[in-house]
Amino acid sequence: MSAQVDTEVIVVGAGVVGLATARALAQLGRDVIVLERHAIGHDGASSHGRSRMFRFSYPEQLWVQRAQEALPLWRALEAEAGEPLLKSTGSLDLGAVEGQRAALAACGARFELLNGGEVGSRWPITVTGGVPALFQPDGGMLRADAVVQALLASATSAGARVLEETAADAIESDPAGVRVGDLRAGVAVVAAGAWTPSLVALDAQPTRETSTYLSLVGEGEELPVVIDTTTTSQTGFEAYGVVSPGEGLKAGLHGSGQPADPDERGDPDEVIVAQTAAWATRRFRDASPEVLRAETCLYTNIADERFVVERRGRIVVGSACSGHGFKFAPLVGAQLAALAVETL
Repeated sequence: MSAQVDTEVIVVGAGVVGLATARALAQLGRDVIVLERHAIGHDGASSHGRSRMFRFSYPEQLWVQRAQEALPLWRALEAEAGEPLLKSTGSLDLGAVEGQRAALAACGARFELLNGGEVGSRWPITVTGGVPALFQPDGGMLRADAVVQALLASATSAGARVLEETAADAIESDPAGVRVGDLRAGVAVVAAGAWTPSLVALDAQPTRETSTYLSLVGEGEELPVVIDTTTTSQTGFEAYGVVSPGEGLKAGLHGSGQPADPDERGDPDEVIVAQTAAWATRRFRDASPEVLRAETCLYTNIADERFVVERRGRIVVGSACSGHGFKFAPLVGAQLAALAVETL
């Protein structure tokens, strides 16, 4: 490889993690080119749509701490963008809550334990049969599409260059740097989601997940995001619900998708749609039983839902997110940027 370079850092993938990484690098004064094989925000990957969950509530202290670190980073992006990106309506866990209670307490995070009557008096959410409930007020809804555009605007205003419809099919590296297609750089950051296993050695499995949308009476703006583990006995998967701005309720069964090739288009799983709609209308009193629409989203899954954030010589890997990475994007982007900088 020639010692001449076209840029300092190539970021592969312009989803939420790739753009967060490019923004962090550009704000450090680094020369960055981002390659995106499709258009930014396209609906064939993981970062599209109107909403994603933000929550502190996890049964492990590590994830609680990471969410606590991510929150001020979201507020900083929000201030820079000059528009609301995270609406803090809280998060509500139903079913298995003891692990969350212990982890939140250990991290000094606020929470309340509620009974079904208390839940029902605060929100149009039905909880019966003595199901435990835990409310954490720092959770809420991220406006996903607005977040992607805010990260893009911030990254490019700081000097990052973004090349859409530009696929990275292979990465070559040696002690002097990397080559991606015709571009040369000192280091590459691979944040390509479901395409990552085809670019670097990574034992990860892409799956195609189904999200179901139902209308709500009113806009549901004050609804907390909901994680419900009571559904695992019936469906094998925990359910989730989060408001989709201007649309209604977005709901799904976490991790219920089938293995997928990211280069092939897939359709929503109608069995999952039916199961999700049945759960949502039981839990959310304002949800209509009629499905507005359903869509797919790619997860890139690794054992125990951990993230890969590591440097391998001249290549930095930022995947997989196992379906819960969006909320940590500015934190993970900063971590990946730091690994890239120490490589230069």
